[in-house]
Amino acid sequence: MEPEILHVPELALLMGRTEAAIRSAVQARPDWLPPYYKQGSRICWRLETVRKYLRDFEAGEHHSLKVGRPRKEPPSLAGSV
Repeated sequence: MEPEILHVPELALLMGRTEAAIRSAVQARPDWLPPYYKQGSRICWRLETVRKYLRDFEAGEHHSLKVGRPRKEPPSLAGSV
């Protein structure tokens, strides 16, 4: 029987990452990490939430937009010919 609640070691196995990578990601909050909650000091994920998140991520959702400086409109070449 699969556990309903996952902790860092189980999530690392499910996602093919190391426990250290998962723990670092909790601090950095990347877009590939499913949403989590805490039970006391333990970081937890619901198995069904993780599976749905991974299906959505595979479909192209959950990608954050790239943030950068605003682009300037290129100068018009019409007047220089």
